[in-house]
Amino acid sequence: MKKIELTLIITSILFLMNSAKADLNTSLKNYLDGKDLEKGSTQIYLLKRCSSVYAYASGIVLKSDAVSSKNFIEISNNLLFKAVELKVIEEEKKLEDAQKEAEKNRKELFSNYISDGKKNWEKNKSHFKGSYIAEDMVICSKLTEDN
Repeated sequence: MKKIELTLIITSILFLMNSAKADLNTSLKNYLDGKDLEKGSTQIYLLKRCSSVYAYASGIVLKSDAVSSKNFIEISNNLLFKAVELKVIEEEKKLEDAQKEAEKNRKELFSNYISDGKKNWEKNKSHFKGSYIAEDMVICSKLTEDN
């Protein structure tokens, strides 16, 4: 019986260690596979994720390119505003509540991008290349092409 308990504990620890190494955000490509893009909830999540990745990009390029950083943060804020608007319409939420929730979500997603970007930097000295973050930027750039 003790062997079974010990095996279970070791397996649990190994699982938790492997989970800690995994990316915190699922790539947008994987998230969107099989999702209905016409659904308001999918669009809201996509807008929040894109807002977060643009905020992350703004912080990364701030020291080297202040103009691009400013543009990225403007895009980020516009996308978040669109998410809030859609949430008010789709879910009939109060504007203030939708704003608070969206800002909280963006902060969490932004933190995940920071963490995953640091992991990627340790692997290949790039915050974006070779990671889902670069793929997310490509997907999100399509949302802003018409703007």
